[in-house]
Amino acid sequence: MRHVLLGGILFAAIFELSAMTQARAQDAAAGKKVFQSQCDICHSTQPNRNIIGPSLYSVVGRHSGMIPNFHYSAANRASGLVWDPGTLDRYLAAPRQVVPGTLMTYPGLKDPHQRSDLIAFLATLR
Repeated sequence: MRHVLLGGILFAAIFELSAMTQARAQDAAAGKKVFQSQCDICHSTQPNRNIIGPSLYSVVGRHSGMIPNFHYSAANRASGLVWDPGTLDRYLAAPRQVVPGTLMTYPGLKDPHQRSDLIAFLATLR
């Protein structure tokens, strides 16, 4: 009887954890809304269309400071960063801490769920 009870508790815990994980999955559609409300004033999602900031088309996997004819800060060009999801997450949370001397004036996106969704959206830009 005890094994049945423990098995039931374990199953319930795993089910609940699975539901929580699914509820927190990245949502590119929600990320597009974050982009539109936080980023599109300065960044384009179109290739070769820079605004105040560089185009974010194909940003995931790209090396920092690599778009031709865009005026990056020396700090950004020299950072050696590759915009993978982990680096983007840290940078979007606190750009000036990750790249001291960046010209980007954005203070950061503090909500980790919104950052995750935004990164999922950026990954669709191919």
